[in-house]
Amino acid sequence: MSTVIPPWLERMSLNCWYAISGDRPDLGLPPTPLGTRYLDANDPARDPQLNPARSLKEGLRRMLGRDPMSPWRGTAGFSAITEAWNSAAYASRFGASGSMIVFGGGHNDYFGSNVHAFDLASRQWRRISDGYVRGGDRDYGAGARYPDSVYPDGSPLPPHTYDYVQYDRLGNDYLLLKGQTELGKAVKAVSIPHLFNLDTLRWRRGPQHRTAILNSGGWTTWDASRRVLWGHSGDDGGGNAFIGFHPDGDNGNATVGRWTEHFPNKLSGIANHNAMQIDPLHDIIVVSVHAHDALYALDPADPVREIVRLRSVGPKPLLQPFAALEYAPNIARLVYFSPLDHGIVYTITPSREPRLGSRSIEEWTWQAHQPAAGTLRPIADAAARSRFEVNRAHVFGRFRIVSIEGIDVAILVRHVDSPVYAWRLN
Repeated sequence: MSTVIPPWLERMSLNCWYAISGDRPDLGLPPTPLGTRYLDANDPARDPQLNPARSLKEGLRRMLGRDPMSPWRGTAGFSAITEAWNSAAYASRFGASGSMIVFGGGHNDYFGSNVHAFDLASRQWRRISDGYVRGGDRDYGAGARYPDSVYPDGSPLPPHTYDYVQYDRLGNDYLLLKGQTELGKAVKAVSIPHLFNLDTLRWRRGPQHRTAILNSGGWTTWDASRRVLWGHSGDDGGGNAFIGFHPDGDNGNATVGRWTEHFPNKLSGIANHNAMQIDPLHDIIVVSVHAHDALYALDPADPVREIVRLRSVGPKPLLQPFAALEYAPNIARLVYFSPLDHGIVYTITPSREPRLGSRSIEEWTWQAHQPAAGTLRPIADAAARSRFEVNRAHVFGRFRIVSIEGIDVAILVRHVDSPVYAWRLN
């Protein structure tokens, strides 16, 4: 299935950010229907069919216009789906121009397992899975234990997703590398991957890995040529793995897929909140390691090899935690973005071919793409619009590259009540 160019994309200039959704979108675009303009309009707690008022007090709260309470609310509520250390993925086969898929919450912040999509063609948000909404207070949070990391409806307990989520175009699956067996203050993680199929809108799970610890702060990349979701654990909770998951195959025991060999932690003590991305043209996984302010390389053809430090040239920024690292196939460059860089988008390209006998390109050139003077700054704009306490530094996979008919465009999801933003790369 081919992906259709959304009409707003051809109106965009280079080196400019645009709001493409919300009450006042740019590019001369009209607002979409009420209920589709912002992610928080899709909060399942706002649906009285899913979340009826369970007490006179709750009914009064709602009559006064306050946010509804729900058994799955947690301490932060629905806003945690973006603010509580959470990511997103771009699904090219969901909608005419693809969609950004959002899921998460986790820890003690939010217990809902609902899934949401921002359709790039229609510019509309909608909830595509309600998640587990039939439980009572005792079915969520501390003390509610699920050994297979799934609620009774089959949806996974939502973790802080960090950079643990990717998309498989061939299977049309949203992929989550880790699971949780209990939420709450003493959250319990487990190495069980989950797959949300965007044709059936149903979840499946993979087998549990017995030795890999995929806890907080991890990062992943999707290797389409090998059909492997590569993941590296963070340091928190004893994270100990660089590992891959193949999503194909039914195991006959209610699980699908298989793990690769468990390789040791490649960045012990400095693994939290990095980002990695495979460069498919050169078959190299590049890692942004903020603790060392440097790029590193992993070899997907020989994953047992040690990680290799790369040399950067050009206007490289100070590398930040919680940043995004993507690949733009039409310009054949990696793309780095941190919300702390004032809207600047960086592209990275190898400076020369590998040395004889080496698979690693040792030198990479950075180029800074500054937003044009007087144009929109999405981080400040989104924070000013939001009514919630926001994590300004966090982006993870909520910055993604969309490639349609020879054009690369970055899509940025910020907060549940702010617009979606776009930046054209070529």
